[in-house]
Amino acid sequence: MPSVAVKGAEIHYGVSGAGEPLLLIPGLGLDRNYYRLGTPDLAKHFTVYGVDPRGIGESTKSPPPYTVESWADDFVELIKSLNVGPVHVLGSSLGGAMALALAERAPQLVKSLTVVGGFSELDRTAELNFGLRMRLIELLGLSQEVADYMALWTLSRDFINSDAGYQQLLANQIIIKKNSAELYHAFVKAVLEWGRCLPEQKNEPKFTAKLGNIKTRTLVIGSGNDELIPLILSEKIAAGIPGAKLVVMPKGGHIPFIEKPAEVAKIVVDFIKAGK
Repeated sequence: MPSVAVKGAEIHYGVSGAGEPLLLIPGLGLDRNYYRLGTPDLAKHFTVYGVDPRGIGESTKSPPPYTVESWADDFVELIKSLNVGPVHVLGSSLGGAMALALAERAPQLVKSLTVVGGFSELDRTAELNFGLRMRLIELLGLSQEVADYMALWTLSRDFINSDAGYQQLLANQIIIKKNSAELYHAFVKAVLEWGRCLPEQKNEPKFTAKLGNIKTRTLVIGSGNDELIPLILSEKIAAGIPGAKLVVMPKGGHIPFIEKPAEVAKIVVDFIKAGK
């Protein structure tokens, strides 16, 4: 798989399709295969770049700490090195936070922005969830118990109860368990840092306050049954970015690109094509 050298690391990516460039940024602890079910539909319209963020998949496992902003800086260098910018950027979950940071830090490189199940801050329940996840990893490592806990929060009940959905759950767990406990713990800490939830961040403003700096044409997709990152956090992003469009999927779960890949891919394609 091709890679680009950025700041002491090799960032690996896959490429497929033809057309305008579309960068896909995956969620917490998952590599480019996060979009495995939606990429074929997207690649019918765009040249799709599926990236393994630093620390994940085939990209360099740099030592902690990790931050959303440093991941975003990696993508700035990636886009520049590929010489394909400006690009359409799509991020989901933690990848949505990375996409927001990228659009705010390097607007000249982002042609459109799509944030799926993303967050510019965390509510109390999400903060407790990620804090508990860190403590479980400290106690159990990246065990099957921890993997099951994560699956129960990221995939909907109806999806898990289906045979096809359960197979996708197992596929995600295989990817997750390729991470070391040390690095995955650092990734979860990066979520809390982005939410300004760490004790030393008591007086820091949320990234939500910076959303108005993003002038890029933006689509925000939230799900009515997302139990991890509630719809209200997608609504905050859409309200904060001037002119942003909000689309609510009633039953997309936290990861629509796993639960409803064809449906969410069509929403993305229609949005990008409408901007031409």
